[in-house]
Amino acid sequence: MKIMLIIAALGCILCGWCDIIITYTPNGRFKLDDLKDNEKLAVRFDGMPTGRHINSMLWGLLALAMQVCGYFALADNFRESSQICAMIMAIGAVIYISFGAAHHIICGLIEWFYIKLDRTEKARTIVLDFFKKTSVTMIACYLGLVMISVAMFIAIVTGGTTLPAWACVFNPAVFYIALAPFRVPATGNIAGAITFIGLAVMI
Repeated sequence: MKIMLIIAALGCILCGWCDIIITYTPNGRFKLDDLKDNEKLAVRFDGMPTGRHINSMLWGLLALAMQVCGYFALADNFRESSQICAMIMAIGAVIYISFGAAHHIICGLIEWFYIKLDRTEKARTIVLDFFKKTSVTMIACYLGLVMISVAMFIAIVTGGTTLPAWACVFNPAVFYIALAPFRVPATGNIAGAITFIGLAVMI
C-alpha cells in the first residue's frame, strides 16, 4: 500500500515537470489568455524547442498511470469500511486517467502544431478551435478528480476508514484550494504529491 502511494506521489512530481516544461517558454510563462492575441503568442513561443512537447506528452502518460495506482490502492483500502466511497473513487480514477491522458496529449499537441505551423494567425486559429472542440476532455478529467477528492474526504471524515477524521485534510482538492491563491506552477500536481506522501506516512 505505502509503495503504491509513493509511486503515485512520484507520478504527481513527474506530471508537474511535464506541465512546467511546456508552460514555461524561453520568453516567459504561457497563459491561456495568450491564445487571444497572435502577436503575443508568437513572441511567447519564439525559440521554443518542440522536443519539450514530445517529452511532456509521453512522460505525462506514465505520470498519470502512476498517480492512478495510488487512487486505486486507496479505493481498495477503503472498500471494507466504505464500499460506496471506494466505488466512487475507483470510477473517478478511471475517468481521470482516461480523459486526463487525452487532455494531456491535447495540451502538448496544440503547442507543437502551433510552432510547426510557423506561429501564424492561421495556426493560432486552428489550434484554438481544436482546443475548444476537445475541451470536454479537460472537464471530464477534473470531474474524475473531484469525484475522487469528495469520496476520499467523506470516507475519512465520517470514520469510514482506519484513518483519524483530521486526516481528511490530505486530499487533492483541499491542498489545491490552499495553494491556488499563490499561483505556483503545477499546483494540482503539488497538491496530489502532498496528499499521497501524507497518506503514505499515516496508513
